[in-house]
Amino acid sequence: MKDSDTHTPHVTPGANVHRFSKPQPPRREPDEAEALDAYEKAHAISREALMLEVRFPNGDTVSWPYSSLRKVKYSAKGLLELRFDGDLVTAEGKNLQRVRAAVNEHRQRFIQEGTDIERGLKDEDAVHIDRIEITKVEDEL
Repeated sequence: MKDSDTHTPHVTPGANVHRFSKPQPPRREPDEAEALDAYEKAHAISREALMLEVRFPNGDTVSWPYSSLRKVKYSAKGLLELRFDGDLVTAEGKNLQRVRAAVNEHRQRFIQEGTDIERGLKDEDAVHIDRIEITKVEDEL
């Protein structure tokens, strides 16, 4: 056996791959509407909160996972009720419809009680929570 018999010709890896792979269509850039739709979808998903935190003026906080949110009840009289497994969070204030919408979409990261001074400084259409109360409730069957 000669040295030349053991020598194999140089083969470029993947050289014959094109024979077995499906031809790819030419690449195109998405139009403006497609790009905006993709961005808005990704942005909306990234804004989803995992938990809702309730903040009190004394610095105490309580958080619940959105997965335990069972019911959201809103009253135009300035009342928002959030029912979690075994707990009822009641927020009283003004212009709470935006908070309700954000909670329904799992985007609200926290709610907090404001002070009377803060209420006076806010615009008339701004959200303000005067009082938050947490009560234990029996689970509904």
